[in-house]
Amino acid sequence: MGAMKRFYEECAEAGRCPLTVETFDYLDDVECEHQLDWIGYCEHDYAGHDGRRHWQDCITMESARRLVAVGLANDEIAGFVECFAGFCRERQCWRCGVKARPAYFVPNEAGENLCVWCE
Repeated sequence: MGAMKRFYEECAEAGRCPLTVETFDYLDDVECEHQLDWIGYCEHDYAGHDGRRHWQDCITMESARRLVAVGLANDEIAGFVECFAGFCRERQCWRCGVKARPAYFVPNEAGENLCVWCE
């Protein structure tokens, strides 16, 4: 379970909530039934145990939190937010000082966090 927990932590740090296919089907139904247009879809890329890059379909952590707040989150989304929302912290750009979620940052050669606008 250690590798899975670390994967979830990485997703949360990047501001993403990984989901199964069943939950994406659930979200399709929720969007249609409640006329929602604010759920942010994204992908999380990561290095697998095989050394290759993989991608996991996700929604943004902000969308997951909002689904919980309005009572439309299923158990998977609610559980992820409850367990991992604390890992999603804002960072500050080394160059311009803008604060944003980790998904908007790229480390440069020196390891400094630069926002996507300063990269």
